[in-house]
Amino acid sequence: MKKILNIKLIGLTGVLLLMLNVISCDSDFLEVSDPNVISPDNFPTQIDDLDLMLIDLYGRLRNGYYWTNNFSRVGIGPDHTADQGFNGAGFNEWMQNNLLPTTGEVTGLWESHFENISRTNSLFEAIERFRATGITDSEESEVKLIEGQALFLRAFNYFFLVQFFGEVPLTTEADRSRLGVPLWDKVGASIQETNKERATIGEIWDFIVSDLESAEVLLAGKTWDEANRPRADIWAVKSFLGKAYAFSLQWEEARNKLQEVVEQSGKSLVPFDTYRFMFNGQNEFNDESIFEINFTADRRDTWNNNLNTSTQYGVIISPSFVDAEGVEQTNGFGNLFIHDANIRRYGFDDPAVTSEEQQDPDYIARSIDLRTNKQIDPRLTVGTLQPYVDSILIDDVWRKVGKNRGEGFVLTNNKAWCHRKFVLIDRNLWSGNVESIATNMYFLRLADVYLLYAESLQQTGNNDMALEYLNKVKRRAYGVAVDAPSAFDYPSLNATTMAAPDDHLRNDPLKYERWAELFAEGHWWFDVRRWRIGPEEAAYYENVKSGELVWSDFKYAFPLPESEINNNAGLQGQNAGY
Repeated sequence: MKKILNIKLIGLTGVLLLMLNVISCDSDFLEVSDPNVISPDNFPTQIDDLDLMLIDLYGRLRNGYYWTNNFSRVGIGPDHTADQGFNGAGFNEWMQNNLLPTTGEVTGLWESHFENISRTNSLFEAIERFRATGITDSEESEVKLIEGQALFLRAFNYFFLVQFFGEVPLTTEADRSRLGVPLWDKVGASIQETNKERATIGEIWDFIVSDLESAEVLLAGKTWDEANRPRADIWAVKSFLGKAYAFSLQWEEARNKLQEVVEQSGKSLVPFDTYRFMFNGQNEFNDESIFEINFTADRRDTWNNNLNTSTQYGVIISPSFVDAEGVEQTNGFGNLFIHDANIRRYGFDDPAVTSEEQQDPDYIARSIDLRTNKQIDPRLTVGTLQPYVDSILIDDVWRKVGKNRGEGFVLTNNKAWCHRKFVLIDRNLWSGNVESIATNMYFLRLADVYLLYAESLQQTGNNDMALEYLNKVKRRAYGVAVDAPSAFDYPSLNATTMAAPDDHLRNDPLKYERWAELFAEGHWWFDVRRWRIGPEEAAYYENVKSGELVWSDFKYAFPLPESEINNNAGLQGQNAGY
């Protein structure tokens, strides 16, 4: 089969170098120099040139896992945060974990993250060219800050690639030798170099850790002013490094690094009332936030285009509401609703399925009473909207939330609660606002750090301190003082949680707290993988609208894109099961 050159994998600088190599092969070739064209000979010439390339890398954070089409499938599909009101292969494959090498989002994830890595490597080459011109000490200090951020961003992209496409989750030392993804630490300078074999999972994690350790040195002590707050600072680097240590089973290193963040960063868990609204375009870059994917309003007519600086994720998962005439509308498309099993996992044994049952006054009163008395996990009200109990603001009027709508599926037999995180709850989406949804998403926040710190403490033998940090996160959820014992505390690491009696998280606070706290933020699938609890999760959720959940261990890894296998002769074959 003919191999096709994948230009995205080489990057701009690689293409330029290939062109220069071709030209230099013939000394008689007409040499034409245009000073208005960027080339390695005239770019970069100043710090701003490098920073422009770096800003492009930050913009590309929206062009991978966190892009609307990807996150609405990959982020909340395989882990069953969402069930589907929309019937179509684009959702069915993800909700049932029945992926194909030709699945569009699989290819999109691979290509976008590797393109981001290629652009990052182009920046590193540009940095070295700039240094070679002879720069001042002051310029070198600025270059180091740019370099440190770029290393953070390259690690960010490899974090997702190894999670999705590594042959197996990294749960034992033996797993380190299994195949990961191609490792690119520089721009390919020849066609032959574009045929890249897969590095091992261990090599990828070592590379991630190495990049972050180098970034930690380059960004030592660095925090940013208000204008630059979306950039990675030293605490983002240390938090991510601690997370990388934990995910690569380096528990002592994880404990020590996360302890630095906990004790020295100045970050704190925000009060519950702030926490409840920090996923809806309010309270962004707060005291708990460590690294956010920054979305900004974009009025261009680029609906669902990955070049748009806003996000349409809140459109895909939008809530329904009851209008003035009593007709149920949706503040967006509403293609996905909260899987019914998640409501039980939060401790609400919800018997009401039909709209009539959910609108029964006694049922509504009971629901409110359970919330008021904290007999269910309060985080249920952070991540979900209960039909006919909760309200959203539509055209300056508070409207009751309705059941999520169905498009291709009839939802009569589903509770069909609506998503609350990352949706609009304070205005009508369709009132000229469709391109300007600017709700940030969190890659790192302090609650995640606390929970990973608790896990690293447990893994290194300090169960008492591990329990304390689990309880700090839980106390915030229940609206009590974070640093003082409370009636809501877990008495042990195997205490009973709010999860249903038949749920495998019932007596596992460490796992339950990560699920409950980070619900719908795109983290749970990575935890499912590293704990290898796929069979238990499938058994608990049982089915989605498009069919039964049938688990096989090969599903921990996504298939390699068929296009990449065809284009890259160096790959050592497809992941098992595909």
